[in-house]
Amino acid sequence: MPSAVILLHNANQLTDDDRNRFLACLSTEELLRYQRFQRPVRQSEFLLGRILLRFAVARLAGVATDAVCVTERKNQAPLVQLPATNATLPYFSLSHSRGWVACAASNDTALGLDIETLDAERDVDAIGRAAFSEAESNWLSSRPADDKVADFYTMWSSKEALFKLMSAQERAAPPPEQVAVGVRLRSGSDWHARTWSTQGLAMTLCSRDRLQSVARIYLHGATPSAWSQQLSRH
Repeated sequence: MPSAVILLHNANQLTDDDRNRFLACLSTEELLRYQRFQRPVRQSEFLLGRILLRFAVARLAGVATDAVCVTERKNQAPLVQLPATNATLPYFSLSHSRGWVACAASNDTALGLDIETLDAERDVDAIGRAAFSEAESNWLSSRPADDKVADFYTMWSSKEALFKLMSAQERAAPPPEQVAVGVRLRSGSDWHARTWSTQGLAMTLCSRDRLQSVARIYLHGATPSAWSQQLSRH
């Protein structure tokens, strides 16, 4: 049965000591890219994203985290390589939002992941009219006021996650509509979406094949050993 795992961490809680422990896990080229980010929050998101990627891939491939080789590629997702074993390289997708970082991985199907921090101060109707299709914007306008912010970010993250899924499969066609006959879609002929609202985040995982289960694991603490201990209990 197709399944996936999502690892999440709040990088806003990272201390300088924690940061140094994780930086020691990066390759030279990853460190160079890390240093090019100007804002501390983007540095933290990049750093923790690369560490989450190692843990997610190692978990599914059955190898040690330090055996996962990550190579930077300009304007592309990182290249992940495993040692010369029979392990199959999992599909993966990364996302970040205002310090939160997430990595999804699956041995079974291509993925696209997006997380968005909910912001009630934004004019979501105006943004929806500018960024969504007419059908999608009309759907958002019809939503109850108390639900509208969450619904906007769910729609936004769904569109982003679907775009990532299509990009991972090198499909050039524009992403399909997310609304039909006034109803928000959760699947199509070759995509399936799961959405959650948690920790002040809207999160969507799109997959090529329908997933039977998705494990969501919030990693606490900020050391590789602490994460390994938490994952051993799941």
